[in-house]
Amino acid sequence: MTRTVPNRSLRLRLTLLATLAITVTVALVTAVLAFTMVSSVRSNVLTTLNAYGDSVGQSATAGTLPNPLPPAPGDSSIWAQVVDSSGTVVTSTANVAGQPALYTLPAGRTTPQSAPGAPGRGDERVIAQRYVTGGEPVVIYVGGSTQLLSYLDQDIQGHLLYVLPLIFLGAIGVSWLLIGRTLRPVERIRAEAAEITGSDLHRRIPESGSDDEIGRLTHTLNGMLDRLEASADRQRRFVADASHELRTPLAAVRTSMEVGLAHPDRAPWPELATRAVTETTRLQRLVEALLLLARSDDNTLLRHREPVDLAALARTAISAAPTRVPVELRAARPVHVTGDPDQLARLIRNLLDNADRHGNHHIEVTVAQDDPDTAVLTVADDGPGIAPADRDRVFDRFVRLQAARTRHAGESTGTGLGLSIARDISTAHGGTITITHTTCDHDGREHGATFTVRLPTNAPPPEST
Repeated sequence: MTRTVPNRSLRLRLTLLATLAITVTVALVTAVLAFTMVSSVRSNVLTTLNAYGDSVGQSATAGTLPNPLPPAPGDSSIWAQVVDSSGTVVTSTANVAGQPALYTLPAGRTTPQSAPGAPGRGDERVIAQRYVTGGEPVVIYVGGSTQLLSYLDQDIQGHLLYVLPLIFLGAIGVSWLLIGRTLRPVERIRAEAAEITGSDLHRRIPESGSDDEIGRLTHTLNGMLDRLEASADRQRRFVADASHELRTPLAAVRTSMEVGLAHPDRAPWPELATRAVTETTRLQRLVEALLLLARSDDNTLLRHREPVDLAALARTAISAAPTRVPVELRAARPVHVTGDPDQLARLIRNLLDNADRHGNHHIEVTVAQDDPDTAVLTVADDGPGIAPADRDRVFDRFVRLQAARTRHAGESTGTGLGLSIARDISTAHGGTITITHTTCDHDGREHGATFTVRLPTNAPPPEST
């Protein structure tokens, strides 16, 4: 059986980390302070011993050693012995009077050693200094108790035994409260986000207005919800429009078949079959367009890129597509772009199909190079034109202007996706597509529609984000 490690909350992990950091910091600071304090006391003891030894040494050099030696200033516990080369005590302080030499100093050494048979002195620090008095070499031993250092060490250790646990417990409590208070907005954001479902994407997480990490997190999540809501709205509209568009040809095919089946002996079967084929072809074009838009939404519209002669591509598209209105191509020389030739051909066909559907007598296609980095394709018709207010909306999916529908009532109309696909292909190639009027009469009325596509000639388009 596989065992799973239980999840620990972020608050608990942060509390443990903060407590560990506080405890380690306090322990290190305490250790440094204790070491500094002990070193300071030890240094003071050594300084006092050396100063007293120097004063005794000056008396020895002058040949005026008193017996007994005067006590050390400020600390009567310090003792001193002046020992000659034979190990005899010449003089000493009163607190060690009558005692034999307590320490010896081997030749070539600076650190004294306990003399054989000398009584134990406990914890003390001893220094030794060599002098000459009255022509005889002597060694001055000066010692002082270090019992204070032992007491200090024990006191520090004793305090740490109960202070550190208290600090540890206090750090846990304070860290738990402070971290909980800090993470409270995050938990509120999580709870708000958890309540937002696909059916109420209009809801937003309340923003505090602060410019800290919590405020930026809330703003980012709300921005994500904005994009999700917009995407869901587009998807719902797309599904509704697609369902509506698919229903029409399916209903036409079904009606034709039902009429024929209702009167099989009198039904105009060739006419019904022709109508069924027409509606099936329209249905096929619609499904292909929907699949292409799905690829565009997934940023997989372009399968590959290669150098393409846009002028030759336009010439091929014009010759291959039967049109109701005559088409004139103006392309003085080849214009090369980098892109997917199949999708660029589809872009030209969609624009030609739109111009042929709305043009009256003439369509003009122009391919030129605007500057060394930009190729320009224009498709102009002499139809009723597109009002400035509709020139952006006409690129939306399933949008057909009312004028176009009225003009072609009863005729084969488009799917409402051609211009949207053309814009997606242009954008995928790093280009743009815009609409202007073709002509303007003396009364200022605009006529015709000119679609202008601008594409980079060599540089690949930027990656979609």
